[in-house]
Amino acid sequence: MSPEDEAAIYQAMRAAREAARGYADFFGWATDRDLEEQNVTGLLAESLHAAGALFFAKIKRRGRGNDPPDLEALDTAGERVAIEVTELVDGRAIQAFKAGRPYDWAEWDKVKFLSSVSGLLKAKNVRFPKLKDGPYPGGYIVLTFTDEPELSRSTVESYLSGHVFTGCENVKRAFLLLSYDPAVGRCPYFELVKSG
Repeated sequence: MSPEDEAAIYQAMRAAREAARGYADFFGWATDRDLEEQNVTGLLAESLHAAGALFFAKIKRRGRGNDPPDLEALDTAGERVAIEVTELVDGRAIQAFKAGRPYDWAEWDKVKFLSSVSGLLKAKNVRFPKLKDGPYPGGYIVLTFTDEPELSRSTVESYLSGHVFTGCENVKRAFLLLSYDPAVGRCPYFELVKSG
């Protein structure tokens, strides 16, 4: 490796460290949001595959300026699928971490959780008419991911039990992906039940 290569690597490492937020960042690629979105979608695909429920392949990043959607894929019938990726995270907890209070985690009761997820779904729903390079006959998929420390698999399961999300009629399917859980050996996911 040349000295120039080493310098470039060190510079990239410093930039990533400076951009890292340090809180709820299991999925984080601080220097490349496109890569982060592709990675999150790939982890969902792995978990869906393990459950025998994988319905898309050939994930392709669209890149900044070519979105929405963030990514596209092909469903099992070979139809194009639009995928939008969004994160559930508490901004105040990120600020607390950066201010030197690393254990001021966000508190997530059922109302805050459901309201936040609903808000993210509705925000993506209204982006549907703005999808570029359509049509997407395979549908419009919204993938929400989170690494919030207090949102364990059992907590999320209890919060989602019996809940139906409304106001997302343009979304064909919606998922919530949690960070890696050693008890299941992968990132657990939940398909969000929605009306319409």
